[in-house]
This record gives sequence, C-alpha cells and structure tokens, in this order.
Amino acid sequence: MENNKISVAFASIDKDFETSIPSNVEGEGLKNYITWGKDNMYPQYLYSLFSDVSTLKTIIMGTADYVCGDDVKCSKKGFEIEINKKGDTMRELVNLLARDWLIYGGYSFQVVRNRIGEVAELYYVDFRCLRSSKKNDLFYYSEEYGKKYARTSKVIVYPKFVAEAKDVATSIVYVSNDKSKTYPTPRYSGAIRACEIEKQIDEYHLSSLENGFYGSYIFNFNNGVPDDDQKAEIEKNVTEKFAGASNSGRILLNFANGVQNALKVEKLDTVDFGAKYESTAKRSREQIFVAFQATPIIFGLQKENNGFSQDEYLQAFALYNRTVVKPIQKTIIDCFKKVLGGEYVEIAPFTLGEEETDNNTDKTIE
Repeated sequence: MENNKISVAFASIDKDFETSIPSNVEGEGLKNYITWGKDNMYPQYLYSLFSDVSTLKTIIMGTADYVCGDDVKCSKKGFEIEINKKGDTMRELVNLLARDWLIYGGYSFQVVRNRIGEVAELYYVDFRCLRSSKKNDLFYYSEEYGKKYARTSKVIVYPKFVAEAKDVATSIVYVSNDKSKTYPTPRYSGAIRACEIEKQIDEYHLSSLENGFYGSYIFNFNNGVPDDDQKAEIEKNVTEKFAGASNSGRILLNFANGVQNALKVEKLDTVDFGAKYESTAKRSREQIFVAFQATPIIFGLQKENNGFSQDEYLQAFALYNRTVVKPIQKTIIDCFKKVLGGEYVEIAPFTLGEEETDNNTDKTIE
C-alpha cells in the first residue's frame, strides 16, 4: 500500500489561546456557605475585569469619587475624624463601598462594638474575600478562596450585624442589589462580553508588539529539513534577534553555500486586524458605558476628538447624578443610619472648582 503520509517541516511559534467567561452561578459549599461561581471565584473574575479593562475601571473609579461628593462627614461622637484604630476616615470607607457596589453589586464592612455594646469601630471588608450562608446570616472571610487547597484555619466566620445584638463584639454588614439570591449581580452583567472584547483587543495589540515579525513574515530555510533540536535552536535565535518592538529595523544577515541555499524571507499578506478591531473596540466601550447609563463626557473623555463644553458636561452629569450617583449615596447613607443609630453621615454635594466655572462662581451639582 502506498504511504500517503505527508511530512510537513514547518515550525509554529504561536500558542493556542482559549477564552472562557465564568457564569454568576451559586452552589452549595463544603463549609456551610454558598459558593459564588462555578469554581467559587466569580468575584475574583469581576475584580480582574476591573483591573484589566480600562473603560470599566475609569467608570467605576470616577463614579466612586462622585459618590463621595466634595466630602463625607460623620457627626457621631468618636467618628468625626477616624472610624477605627487604623486611622481610616469615613470618606475612605464610603469610596471603597461605592467601588465594590459598582464592581460586584454589593459591599460589606465590619462593625466592632466596645465592652458596653456601643459601635466603636468600622472596617472595610473586601467583597472578594467574603462568602455567605444561604440566608445571609453568617459570613465566611478568607483570602485563600483562590487556592486549590485552602486551609480551614484561614476561614473566619462572622455573624450578621443586628442593631439590637449589643453583646456581639464583631459582626458583618452585608448589602446586595439582588434580594432574590445569596449574592449580587453587577449592573454591567449584560456588558461582560464587551469587557472581555476590550481586554482581548488590548492583549492582541500587546502581542503584536511582542511578536514582531511573526504573523507578518515567513522564513524559508532552503538547505534541508533540520531535526527537532535544530528547529528549536533556530526558532530561539530568530526570536531573540528579530521578535519584539525594540528589534524593529534590525539588519538580517544570511550565510549560505551558494544561491540555491539562500535564506528566503517572504512577507505574508495579512488582514490589518488593528484597523478591523477599532470599530469593535469602540462598540465595546459604548456597551460598557450604556450598562452604567453613563457618557464619556462626565469622566473627562472627549467625544470624537471634538472636546466638549461645560454646559454639555453639566447636563450629562446632572442626569448621571440623579439616576446613578444619588441612589448609591442613599443606599450607603441608609445603611450607616441603621448601624450608627441615626443620621450621622452626610455627603456634601459635588461642586465645580473655580477654574472650571464661569465668572469664578461655584456651581453645585444636585
């Protein structure tokens, strides 16, 4: 029988890449808490999007600053300047709570009472590190949920904060935007794919810079087919000499025994994916802004290289302040009202500075 096998002497340098988007599912855990995500790592995934997707981070950080207004003050005795022994302020706590609300759809903080049962300290709790019982009455804190074999000694259990339970020294306030489930849903859940697209496009451009020649040129060696070790050595040498943005324009030297054995370098006709992805990236950014009911103007981003006027900014912010910022402020202030036993927390309205106003008169944005 004729042997139809074909020997292909081509060495590929690219690696397989597969993208998987986790789902916001809940399941029974091993320690009486409900797992969050298929691998109990969904909040960690959301935080990675926040860290890696510039549009998402801009919106979340900018909105958290807007939530804090010009200042956050607490008039309750003992909390006027610092809210705990670490020296944290109420403004810092509100900023972190607003950020978590925007990233995860919920936030949490720790309440510490003194010996006579009064609320004495407040501490921010990283929402990534918190898991909850089904009824949200017990909370499990650990910084090792990402590890395959987390030590049980590293999981700390806290009860839910109850205003009347003055004998409970330490408890957790847990706030979620979805009362029908154990865990919240981020408001940009419908734009998760858009966030992934922006992230992958950025990685594509970075890879293009790092890979230099590859994907654009093919090196044909015409003096025989080397063995696997020789192929690896050739790939290594070519990569070191010509791959990467810093190697652009370097001279290529070829030494051969005769013209028939000369190295042949051919340029591949490839699609300009950079230009092709530009419209996709733009649409992804628009979807992320839509998820937050936001416009680029309120975060200082000019539109189509035309800039924007102060009136446009004021109108855009007034709408965003009413539909997004104020509801978050109300949620946080109402929460502190229950914890501190009164209306002690006040957020000063955001105002424009003199350098941004007409006739040097401040404008309060309500």
